Amino acid sequence: MKFGCCGGIEEIELIASGGAEFIEFTVTGIMQSEIEKIREKIDRVNLKAYSFNVFLPGDLHITGPNVDLKKIDEYVKEALRKVSFLGGEIIVFGSGRSRSFPEGFSRDTAREQIMGFLKIVDKYAGEFNIKIAIEPLNRKESNIINTTLEALEFARAIDSPNIGVLIDNYHADLEEEPLSNIEKIKDKLYHVHVSDRGRVAPGKNNYDFKSLFNALKAAGYNGCISIECRWEDKAKELPESLEYLRKEWE
Repeated sequence: MKFGCCGGIEEIELIASGGAEFIEFTVTGIMQSEIEKIREKIDRVNLKAYSFNVFLPGDLHITGPNVDLKKIDEYVKEALRKVSFLGGEIIVFGSGRSRSFPEGFSRDTAREQIMGFLKIVDKYAGEFNIKIAIEPLNRKESNIINTTLEALEFARAIDSPNIGVLIDNYHADLEEEPLSNIEKIKDKLYHVHVSDRGRVAPGKNNYDFKSLFNALKAAGYNGCISIECRWEDKAKELPESLEYLRKEWE
């Protein structure tokens, strides 16, 4: 199993020296003016930019009464082009602010709008050879797609090899999702995020990683795992967390 870490451009060396096998950037944090330097930097330290999160800026709404499909299409194409240039293979579609629909707006209409968005994404995902992992977010961060099974509904409705699902144990824990759901989503499980309880660094609290990893193994998961957490001292904690997770995976 390959373990990586979410982080910014300024953390490339820290994450590489900490023992991660890849870095997970944010899509919105990649500026076109810096992209050549970023690629040179990750190549120099031999750190793959495997996955990307924060797909959409918060002010680019994909649900609600003011959706601009032309703007979305242009943004998605450029975003996937940048990710492809950096060697990315997975984009995580969480983006709670962008996908949450306003109070009083039809949930059914919001679902249709998200389907429309995913069709746009699918069009370019095939072109750039990138997979999209729909991330369930807890209901405090999004009012739609809160569980892996709900994410699976969207992935199956699109019915494309480019669109799958992510499980984040932090959000799954808050939504009281059973680990047995992993078996139900196994054919569409494209990526995994982990943190310890309270979203602290893995190994700092009491989350049962052994059970999570056993469920992933039983489902035949062969993707990668990113640490996404709040750090107190990343330079110190990252090597410790990676060592802890690798032992739990054994």
